[in-house]
Amino acid sequence: MDYHNDKDEKEKMLARLCQMQKLEAIRRLAGGIAHELNNKLTSIMLRADLMTSTYKLSQPARADVESIKKTCEEIALLIRRLLAFSRRQALRVVSSDINALVRDAEKLIVNIVGKDIDFAAILAPELNNVKVDAAQIEQVIIDMAINATEAMPDKGKLIIRTENAVLDEESSRIMPESRPGEFVCLSVEDSGAGMNDDIIKDIFDPFFTTKEPGKGSGLGLAVSYGIIKQHNGWINVRSKPGHGTEFRIYLPVCRTK
Repeated sequence: MDYHNDKDEKEKMLARLCQMQKLEAIRRLAGGIAHELNNKLTSIMLRADLMTSTYKLSQPARADVESIKKTCEEIALLIRRLLAFSRRQALRVVSSDINALVRDAEKLIVNIVGKDIDFAAILAPELNNVKVDAAQIEQVIIDMAINATEAMPDKGKLIIRTENAVLDEESSRIMPESRPGEFVCLSVEDSGAGMNDDIIKDIFDPFFTTKEPGKGSGLGLAVSYGIIKQHNGWINVRSKPGHGTEFRIYLPVCRTK
């Protein structure tokens, strides 16, 4: 018996358990905050709607109220992300075509990336269906596209790709978090600055961000990770400094309609 290896393995297991407990505590906190924020936000939005529908506002005043409503919508998106991260949103899963979800998200993505980034969606024909909550997976696609765009502040290439994937025992052993079976792989690839191993290991941690203060919450990738895990899938990351980043999302195939 190798005492040192056994001790190292126990220490790794304890570290994982500690990390899981911390993550669950953060999820509970995030869920509670999200519900409290949602109650307050609903009141603000109702009052803003009441002002525009009841009173004859001057144009500057109406513009101010519309600005308040727009800010509320942005906060509502953050609340949905918090709820998704805390896993307090019930999944509404149906047999879905990932290609169709990419097409639905494509118009918004084109607006997000702008003219300086070359965007392409390469969608596999005869893609297998997956059983997912369409709205949440579309949110993942958009969040991944936003993350990729922010990695290319000047110009670059963004590719969203779909394909069928079959993993055997051997291939699943070398791929983190994977398992054998049939899957649909959705990948988001950018030509940005890339990431080193130290950043990659923390990339899905809640509130972790490489952005400047005020430039992002660090929730996008953590929420995406949580959503995919809820769907019994996983996300792999391939990246090197100076060589861009590729996120590969695997979702199990659904054979029933």
